[in-house]
Amino acid sequence: MICFVALIVFSILGIFSVKYRKLAIAAFDCVFRRVTLRPCQSGMDRKLKNKLVGLISRKNIKLARFVVKRFEVLSWIFTILLLVSIFFSVRGIYFYVVYGNCNGENSGRFCIFDALHPNQEVGFCGDPNIIGGTTEFIMPSVDNDPSLGPENAKVIIIEFGCYGCPYTRKAEAVVRNIIQKYEGKIKFVYRDFPLPTHQNSMMRALSANCALEQDTFWKYHNLLFDEHFEHNFDFEMALDIANELNLDMAQFTQCLETEKYIEEINKDFEDGKKSGVYGTPTFFINDAVVVGPKPLRYFSNIIDNELKK
Repeated sequence: MICFVALIVFSILGIFSVKYRKLAIAAFDCVFRRVTLRPCQSGMDRKLKNKLVGLISRKNIKLARFVVKRFEVLSWIFTILLLVSIFFSVRGIYFYVVYGNCNGENSGRFCIFDALHPNQEVGFCGDPNIIGGTTEFIMPSVDNDPSLGPENAKVIIIEFGCYGCPYTRKAEAVVRNIIQKYEGKIKFVYRDFPLPTHQNSMMRALSANCALEQDTFWKYHNLLFDEHFEHNFDFEMALDIANELNLDMAQFTQCLETEKYIEEINKDFEDGKKSGVYGTPTFFINDAVVVGPKPLRYFSNIIDNELKK
């Protein structure tokens, strides 16, 4: 069975180097003959055995003797382990392509492919201590927060986000794709969860809510995540964005100075905690919970399943 292992290894190495392709062909011939109950004429199995035993004997003679006596059994063990690892690798890739996660449908567990993806950040902003050890949670309501989509939509997506969180910003591009892809089919709601660890996150949330009362929330919301995310946000910058959007400056300034919507924002934060939110972004898609930025196909799989119900 050592030739079977060699066939897989040399075939993979042969993709990058010509010299391994000849070895892969020899290993294939050996495997084919063994499968058809014929001896391996190339002698590759003996060569591999001698090479392996020789390398081991340089380190440990006793171990080398053990390998010689049980070489066939060890070959079977390594072959089985190799096949199992290939199976799980292929399954993980399939799940990642279909569901957006290598652990399967609706899984929120860590996926190694996310860490290897050059455009995918893994993580979110927050602290489990925010919810204070509470174990009983309730699903969040829509409340009176800014939303897009029909009121009677079959699928309601509620995002708890922080304007100072880089992971909320990372998820923003996918959120916009979701809104565009499922226009007229879903209702998307944004609720504030300003994290105290992010400088001026409350100021950003207050300014967005002040824009809401002038029906310009989503434009202001987008600018906070786009052109003005990296800047040191302050009162003057909030006014600059409002002026850029041609808002009533007297009304906006008074709204921001009086912190008119601070109770509304605090209510969002407390409602989030009651729902188990301890970081951003956190999404509630009907009864499903998604934490952190995920690929579009990950969200689409959940949304499509909800739409079929």
